[in-house]
Amino acid sequence: MREEASIAAPPPETPGTLGALITAYRRSIEYTSKAAYTRRDYDRIMNYLKPLHDMPLTRITTPFVIKLRDRAMSAHKRRFANYVVQFLSLLFSWGQPRGYCDINPAAAAPKITKPRGAPVRNRPWSAEEIEAMITASEPGLRAAVALGVYTGMRESDVVALPWTAYADGRLEARQGKTGEPIWVPVHRRLKEILDATPRTSEMIVTGARGRPLTVEGFKTVFFRLRDRLQAEGRIRPGLTFHGARHTAATMLADVGCDERDIMAITGHKSTAALRKYIEQADRKARAEKAIRRLEGAPAGTE
Repeated sequence: MREEASIAAPPPETPGTLGALITAYRRSIEYTSKAAYTRRDYDRIMNYLKPLHDMPLTRITTPFVIKLRDRAMSAHKRRFANYVVQFLSLLFSWGQPRGYCDINPAAAAPKITKPRGAPVRNRPWSAEEIEAMITASEPGLRAAVALGVYTGMRESDVVALPWTAYADGRLEARQGKTGEPIWVPVHRRLKEILDATPRTSEMIVTGARGRPLTVEGFKTVFFRLRDRLQAEGRIRPGLTFHGARHTAATMLADVGCDERDIMAITGHKSTAALRKYIEQADRKARAEKAIRRLEGAPAGTE
């Protein structure tokens, strides 16, 4: 008789350690209710922290978190290093009221600032780049690009958007990341593109064969097109799909929309991320007004 191989369960984490806190958080509703792509991001950090699972929480201090941040910076660059700090702060904040820890040592750990002159991450697209991406896309991807530019939706929400969300000249859905409702009147250019998109699937965004795409599949198709257009000189380096979300906020700010107007479209929960677009638009308007005044001033005052 063949013996069945037994798989031993992993030993439980020692109470009072980082591993025990992480295990408890993984089982919490706060973690399990997150969108799938958010959980993947958290999992990447938790896997990175595995060598520290046996460390007592009392030994994790703010200076230690900063050293851990710097080590992550050396291995994985600035964004990952800052995400380590962000996740640890979230983890300890979750553990404090539940009795796992007394303090949040990551709360006072500063993030690494962007070097002066570094390229802007997820920069807004220019009008020429919008046109190049739309005209060069297959119908399913073209709809995704237009949704990003004219609604500011995240790529995970765009990929998950069904045709049933589009009716009576508006889009109604719910954000996967925040759970906030999406209610957006459809821009006329977006309407033209959606109305011309073949309905080969329940989902609006599809691949070349007319089938739905996963987020990873969408990224592959999007970056393949972006790289081709960049090689042809039709778009500048640094274009990302999340930049289309910034593009939507920028265009709304440029036509005079305030923070609440923009948040009603993009679904941002905080005004902090939007202030730079408002400020840039206001600076442009003031510069235009200043030069017009100067041009109309009496001779000799220039």
